[in-house]
Amino acid sequence: MRAAEYWRAQPAAWVLAVVLAAPGALGAPPPSGSKNPAPTNLPAHSATNAQIQRASNTNTPALPPVPRPTPARRADLPAALTKPVPTSIADLRVIEQHVKALVARVSPTVVAVEVGTGSGSGVIISADGLVLSAGHVCGRPGRVVRFTFPDGKTARGKTLGVNLDNDTGLMKITDRGPWPYAAMGDLDQAQVGDWVLALGHPGGFDLKRSLVVRLGRIIEVAEDALQTDCTISPGDSGGPLFDMHGRVIGIHSAISSSLAGNYHVPVTEFYDDWEVLAKGANWK
Repeated sequence: MRAAEYWRAQPAAWVLAVVLAAPGALGAPPPSGSKNPAPTNLPAHSATNAQIQRASNTNTPALPPVPRPTPARRADLPAALTKPVPTSIADLRVIEQHVKALVARVSPTVVAVEVGTGSGSGVIISADGLVLSAGHVCGRPGRVVRFTFPDGKTARGKTLGVNLDNDTGLMKITDRGPWPYAAMGDLDQAQVGDWVLALGHPGGFDLKRSLVVRLGRIIEVAEDALQTDCTISPGDSGGPLFDMHGRVIGIHSAISSSLAGNYHVPVTEFYDDWEVLAKGANWK
């Protein structure tokens, strides 16, 4: 069931974009002196491996190529993460250590986004500043975006393409990079019971609290929807769902009245929609 179909079928569900209420946030224009946070944030990947491809003999940038999933092997994960349940204190300690290291690595790539009077979350997936988010956070192409990094630094950007049918959206940081970025994943190995991490900014960016991390497990894997017990809230929309390899496998989309009713757009939907998203189209 697509996210849009889920919202129509379940009256208890709602979209997660939240209207900002923080003092000074509403209507504040993007700062003219936005700074690049890359020097102060440990990058998830080297910035030298992803550049905008430009059309030959022209000054017009070519469309960014479809992202490729980073290969990962289930066998490379600690054994404690592949068991149905932890069976010892040692397993719990291994999981704790792995999650701490993973959070430190991927956190610099997760941003709070402000679009108009609403806020949500996003994840940077390229050194030149492409940002995955939810379609209902983007709204439409060409909108001004303010990105806030976990350390409070900001950058300016714009919305690119959206597909509101399955809630996919793409944004772009327009300030000069390079930027820290996360690896893209796939669902080839995803199984019910897999550990996952949900990151985002519920309620909007808050420097005192900063980035919020929730550890949970996959409850259902479908072709066009992922369900987890990672409790997400308004403002988390557009934030990333990471697997235990640190790859983006989903984007937060919708919630229901149940704490287990947390729905994420599978990353494969972004691959399928890439031409629409990269061209700055609005698919309804």
